[in-house]
Amino acid sequence: AESATSIEIDNGEIVSLGSAGAPFGTTVTVRQLFRNLPARRRFLSSTNAEQTRIHRVVAHYAMAYPEVGFELSPDRGRSFVSTGSGELRDAVSAVHGRQVAEAMLEIAPEDPEDGRTSVYGLISPPSLDRANRTYISLFANRRWVRNRSLSYAIEQAYHGFMAERRYPVAVVSVSVPFQEVDVNSHPAKAEIRFRRESRVFGAVQRAVRRTLSEHAPIPEISHPPRRVTQPSHHGGQRTPMPSPSAFWPTAPFASSDSRGVSPSPGDAIERYHSLIDPPPVDDAPPPPPTPRDALPILRVLGQVQNTYVVAEGPDGMYLIDQHAAHERVMFERVVARAADGSPDVQSLLEPVVVELDDVGFELVTTQSEVIAGMGFVLEPFGGTSVVVRAVPALLVNMDHETALTDVLDLMQEGGGFETWEERAAYSIACHGAIRAGKVMTHEEMQELVRQLEACAQPNSCPHGRPTMIHMSSGHLEREFGRT
Repeated sequence: AESATSIEIDNGEIVSLGSAGAPFGTTVTVRQLFRNLPARRRFLSSTNAEQTRIHRVVAHYAMAYPEVGFELSPDRGRSFVSTGSGELRDAVSAVHGRQVAEAMLEIAPEDPEDGRTSVYGLISPPSLDRANRTYISLFANRRWVRNRSLSYAIEQAYHGFMAERRYPVAVVSVSVPFQEVDVNSHPAKAEIRFRRESRVFGAVQRAVRRTLSEHAPIPEISHPPRRVTQPSHHGGQRTPMPSPSAFWPTAPFASSDSRGVSPSPGDAIERYHSLIDPPPVDDAPPPPPTPRDALPILRVLGQVQNTYVVAEGPDGMYLIDQHAAHERVMFERVVARAADGSPDVQSLLEPVVVELDDVGFELVTTQSEVIAGMGFVLEPFGGTSVVVRAVPALLVNMDHETALTDVLDLMQEGGGFETWEERAAYSIACHGAIRAGKVMTHEEMQELVRQLEACAQPNSCPHGRPTMIHMSSGHLEREFGRT
């Protein structure tokens, strides 16, 4: 039988010390941590939020020390267990789920070029991405750290492999001499600095890039844009010119597999307007002008760089950001549908099982009504997995697993929104909106402008970024020297 030492400490004083029978390992039990520190206790968040922070720390150190089995048993909520097998992939499976762990690529450790810095860990293939950086875990000499330079090195290594504003799942460890690291640059010892920052940056970037080049599939380009050539005025080689159809597309409006602008804004926008701008009674003064009254009727002219819609108004020209404009339209539509209790829902013929991380699963559990009100129909499936039986209609053409995880990630970030309802609505609108770079037909551009004109706040996206820029007739005349 194994003999262990049991020690009990109360308020910094040893209460008891002796032998006890116990399994192999170390067990720590904490009760009433801030009992004698009421000021500290007042600044604590909710129980769920504090347990999430504790869970995050334990999970990261389970990945830093995969040979140690960690078990977290909170008073309330779910526990965490890692195997302690010594395999990093097993530890990642306990944190991010088995499917993610099996898909990740191993950074094989190599002899460091400078003899001082080595990099190892696991990174996701380009097909496995997330909506924010929180899935990048960095360790320096097995200490969980935050370092913007290293995070940026990983993101740069994925350049060309992964779409913009998408981020990998990564567990990257850096081993450097202890005298090369300053761990006292942050009161919480979370942020660190390296004496030779550029050298460590380069080592991380090369290691990640090498792994992607060796193991990640080469992306294929399908349906390349047709290009025509024009003769050079100088008699040299002809210069490739874009096809006129790229500027004036004539494809049919909104094909069935397109994620373009829907044919009509629907009744939801009108209901939303009636909620925020009710009609006045006979004896009441008329309501003040709303932002939509300031947006004139516009005539669509074309598209610039597959990103901006060019339109003409009574007083000059308007450049409309197609993604920001569609975000505003979708945001108001989702909010209106949720307020009516009638979200646009698309049932799935084949339900999808999605394995979430602990933070995402907690969000699904605590904000289930909000998420359901936006159009997701989810059911528990054991552990941190859920069954997706329906999704918001705006996201029906997306990969359903990616759609759910991305929406949860954006909800977690908050994006500056006060309520969970607004966070969820923005998350869905952001992913359902058309992207910059999409070639739009003339009919699609016209429909987008019509829907934007019907919005309560057409001049800005949900985050406050402008949806359009106006160049008045007077400004155009001055620029061309006509006045």
